[in-house]
Amino acid sequence: MTQSMIGFVIGLAVMIGAAGMLGRRYRRDHPENPDSAVRMREWLDTHHMSWLHHKH
Repeated sequence: MTQSMIGFVIGLAVMIGAAGMLGRRYRRDHPENPDSAVRMREWLDTHHMSWLHHKH
C-alpha cells in the first residue's frame, strides 16, 4: 500500500467511527417512540433507496 492509500483508509475509518458515535449519541438523546418508526417507514417508502425497506 502506498502512503496516500494508507492515509485514505485511516481517514475513512475515522469518518465511519465518528458517524457511528454521532448516531449512537443521537439515538441516546432521542429514544424511539412508535411515531418515529412510522415516520422512518414512510421516509423509506418515498426515498430513492426504498428497496432497503422490505414490505412484509
